[in-house]
Amino acid sequence: MSVAEILKELPKLSVKDRAVVWNKLGEITEGELPESFRQGMKEISEGRHVAMEAALREEPPSAER
Repeated sequence: MSVAEILKELPKLSVKDRAVVWNKLGEITEGELPESFRQGMKEISEGRHVAMEAALREEPPSAER
């Protein structure tokens, strides 16, 4: 399987399966990437992220009014 084929299939994976792929990739590349970057990518692969536009334009749910 080529890299292009792998990349094409990744979006089709469930959030759980993408997290598994990310964790395995992290094991392979450990030491090559900063921990903060790997943590951020892990959170994204688990679906724990906010769109940049929403972050810039909307108040967080916890904001006091």
